Amino acid sequence: MQSIKRAAKEAGLHDVRVQKSGCLDFCEFGTTAVIYPEGIWYTLEGEDAVAAMVEHLQHGTGAVDLQIKMDE
Repeated sequence: MQSIKRAAKEAGLHDVRVQKSGCLDFCEFGTTAVIYPEGIWYTLEGEDAVAAMVEHLQHGTGAVDLQIKMDE
């Protein structure tokens, strides 16, 4: 969580809140994060995951291969 907070701060994302949560019910994906209000889920496994999530927050785009597809 500290690496995400640090990356958001370094990217100048002052309107972003990084919040710890309890169980998100998707243990099979490892460490996960969800971006609201879009409801886009990321698996945070691997070195590029935090950078991809920060890119999403900065530009509205991110690494599709790190996004978790939820069943509709």
